Amino acid sequence: MTNLRIPPEAKNLKVFLILLLALLGACNQGAVFNETANLVEDTWHKDSVLVFDPVINDTSRVVNIGFSLEHTAGYPYSNLWLFVGVKSPGGQMQTDTIEYFLAEPDGKWIGKGNDASRTLHWLYKGGVKLAHPGEYIFSVQQGMRRDSLAGVKSFSLWIEKAETP
Repeated sequence: MTNLRIPPEAKNLKVFLILLLALLGACNQGAVFNETANLVEDTWHKDSVLVFDPVINDTSRVVNIGFSLEHTAGYPYSNLWLFVGVKSPGGQMQTDTIEYFLAEPDGKWIGKGNDASRTLHWLYKGGVKLAHPGEYIFSVQQGMRRDSLAGVKSFSLWIEKAETP
């Protein structure tokens, strides 16, 4: 009978993979909802309304609600205006007009990425408790003064458990 020896490199790889899987699982434990809308030809038309419809059943949690945007170097501005509507399961409607910044005053892009593509994460509402369980409808429309906004690859809505003291 032959003894099968596992080389030390294989043992290290196995331990590394187990730790990586555990870490990836832990990273998403706070996620309640995360959905991304990819924009056709990296263009967001002013009449294109992005709709996200998370179902929130546990209203005892305090959550953060935010947006993520991925854009290319072809994005023509340093900011982005958004028209955001939120309809609760009870039928109440809330609307906001929000400005987010994508670049520093000197023109340097902010966010994570490289010269070709950047991703930014913005907090929309922090530390909130949603009043009613059920489906919430978020509608998001770009509010820039152009019919077509070039350089926008994707836009996401995310909801996560808020850290409580």
